Amino acid sequence: MQKTQSPDIQAQLNQARENLQRLGNAVSELVNLSPDVFNDEAIKTRLQEFQQAYEEATQRLANPTFRIATIGTTSSGKSTIVNALMGRRIAPMEAGEMSGGVLTLKHSVDRALVIEATENAVWETGEWTDINDRELYDRIQMAMHSYHEARKKKEYIAPQITAHIPLLPACDANLSGLPEGINVEFLDLPGLKSVQDKTNLAILQRLVGKAFSLVALDYMQVDEQHRQKLLTELKKVVEYLQGRTDSMIFILNRVDQRGSDDKPLDERLQQLKTEIQEQLNLPSLPDIIPFNARLLYYAQCAWGTNPLHTNSDVTPEVRLTSLKNFFSDCTNSLIQYTANDPTLMAWVLSFLPKVTSNQNIDDEEMRKLLNYVLKWSGGEALWECMRIRIIESFSELVILPALLGVFDSFDSLQNNLNLEIQTRKIDNQEEVKLQTERIIAIRQDLQKNLKKINNQFEKEIKEYVEALKINDPNIRLEIKKELKKKGRTGFTKIWNTIADVEKDLTTQLIVLARDAFENSEIADNFEYKLQEVITPALAKDLNQSFNNVSRRISKFSKKSNFYYRKVRADNSQEVKDLNNDEKCFRLLYYTMRQAITARAEFTLQTKAKEFEEALQSFVYQQLEELKKCLSQEELSSINLEQAIISDLEKKLAQNLPQLPDKLFELSDNIKQTKKKQREKIGTETYNYNVTQTKYKNEDYQEGSCFGETKTRQVPDGTETVTEKRTRNKYDDVEYVELFLPTPKVMAQQWSDGVEKGKNALWDILYKWITERLNDVTNLFEESVIDITNLAERSLSEQLRIIEFNFEEQKQIWATIEIEQKKVIEVRQLLDKNAREK
Repeated sequence: MQKTQSPDIQAQLNQARENLQRLGNAVSELVNLSPDVFNDEAIKTRLQEFQQAYEEATQRLANPTFRIATIGTTSSGKSTIVNALMGRRIAPMEAGEMSGGVLTLKHSVDRALVIEATENAVWETGEWTDINDRELYDRIQMAMHSYHEARKKKEYIAPQITAHIPLLPACDANLSGLPEGINVEFLDLPGLKSVQDKTNLAILQRLVGKAFSLVALDYMQVDEQHRQKLLTELKKVVEYLQGRTDSMIFILNRVDQRGSDDKPLDERLQQLKTEIQEQLNLPSLPDIIPFNARLLYYAQCAWGTNPLHTNSDVTPEVRLTSLKNFFSDCTNSLIQYTANDPTLMAWVLSFLPKVTSNQNIDDEEMRKLLNYVLKWSGGEALWECMRIRIIESFSELVILPALLGVFDSFDSLQNNLNLEIQTRKIDNQEEVKLQTERIIAIRQDLQKNLKKINNQFEKEIKEYVEALKINDPNIRLEIKKELKKKGRTGFTKIWNTIADVEKDLTTQLIVLARDAFENSEIADNFEYKLQEVITPALAKDLNQSFNNVSRRISKFSKKSNFYYRKVRADNSQEVKDLNNDEKCFRLLYYTMRQAITARAEFTLQTKAKEFEEALQSFVYQQLEELKKCLSQEELSSINLEQAIISDLEKKLAQNLPQLPDKLFELSDNIKQTKKKQREKIGTETYNYNVTQTKYKNEDYQEGSCFGETKTRQVPDGTETVTEKRTRNKYDDVEYVELFLPTPKVMAQQWSDGVEKGKNALWDILYKWITERLNDVTNLFEESVIDITNLAERSLSEQLRIIEFNFEEQKQIWATIEIEQKKVIEVRQLLDKNAREK
């Protein structure tokens, strides 16, 4: 199979290999000059470390790998782009977020699929060899589908899948421009909707940081109505994944969806370039390639992975299937592309009856069609852009990372050796004794001062942290001025990061929940919005809690800032129902705390690079203080500082903070009380004595002449009569009352919880920073002891040399110094070439 060579990349690689070999040979020659010198315990250790780093670098440059990561915004057709560039159907392309795992594609003639056995994986894992495209696709699709279904209930590490198959850009070096012997890997990474937890985000960050990136965008999102949302999402994708903006090409996919009333494509591209440059703070306009992935995907699959100047490697059946899909889905696009050339249109459409009648399409016709499709789809422009950008990025992404260990170990070795060279220049025993005494004194003084410096630094950081916990803008403004004056850039980075976390929690989660409550939002809609910021399983739990509370709140009346409900204490069913009301509310708070903590951890992980840079700035500032201890010493002939600092820097390692499970404690302010009140409980009948006047009958005459006798009643004393009466019955009734906060109060309580959690975060970060600085101090002390011990041993040997064979050794060490300078020049040349673009 014929392969082209890229003179630029091949030259860079050959030069790096040659210079690395020169460095290794030069060090070996230096050792051979005087093997005894390298028998010293410290120098021998440094030599072994260099030799190990050299061997590793040699292997990496002998078999270099160039990684290309594909990332993208929602519905950008990222997986279709991957398949189009690979020349085969490999990445699942179904609608929705199916790219739920990390799919690594490695070029290999021996076909295999590996699905890693990640912790608690509920999808099939294992290794399969001699696997065909169909089975490979199905297994990848099933693993990702199983993951998407499983994560609705619980969070998992996403599937880690590696496919070893022939890849188009490796088979056809004309496309990528990569020379013979360079491995190429494609990483198809999930969209942000599939990554809402810190563990999976951290995995992606490590991968993207080491790779060249293709960033897919959706043409249907670049109109005036949607463009700002697209740019905001793009900014998140790049910032969250911490991709290298200097190694990115943007692909504007689905340009075949352009409408006749759309702005001219060139005008839209220029506008998008300008806005992306501003949004991502790029030094120059980015490369944006208009693309039709579906068109290229079908045509490339109909040809396969062999170079176009050779024979195709696909079967007639696969070609026909691909071309049927090609004309079924892309005929309108083909008509648009050939509209100004009727002859070409007729030729292209002449394939259609052949394909529908299952006639074989030969390689010559397919090759010609694919060449046109490469131009129409943007494939040709993309490969050309990639060739240029790969040349620009190759050294920084492949060569330099392979050499960093060599540089660190060599610097440590040569500084140790330089200490010996300086010692061998002392020509009298009195000076040797004086320098020995000074070194002993230096070690003792440094060990005394180290703790003092560390305590002062720690005290200063503690004071800043405690002051920052006070929510007083004036105090914070003064601290900012003081930090700027002292050059404490690390605090500013951490300060801004914590502010970003607080803002994110408020806008993305707390306000979202408050508004959903106040507006009685439909549950499905609320859960969909939650899935934008937290994992599906957590979104489901929070939505369910939200639903339960929403249904129960209708039984409450609103009083000021609370929902209120009371039931009689002697009604067991009502009390039970009220207790369930309370439980639902408390569960909502518990779930909200989980959501806030998870989102905070995720947001902090998106800022991992800022934390590392902040911590490193603290380390550098402390190192400057520690260096002062060395520079204040009078070392006329032996310079310990460079050797100590070089030794220390090689030992330093970085660790990110781990947040506790209960970083944010939310005060729920839910009150259940009991009270008694007097009220009517019914009616009762009672006897009531009434004193009445008694009457008796008496006769009397009416009229004077012919009087008539009549009867009348007259009082006859009194008597007591008992009456039956009804009255209201009252008693003291015990009630159970429940006060629940309104959405506005809940949001404030959650915000207060974030504020408290923010203070706890400051304490965690303070501990993290001081532990790191303690490590630096301890390592510094260790380096001081190692280097001063080396100097002492060297001075002790110099006493013997002066007494017996000074002139002979003087000549040997003069030669060693000359050769050492030559080795350093080779190291500097290797470094310079590796950093050139």
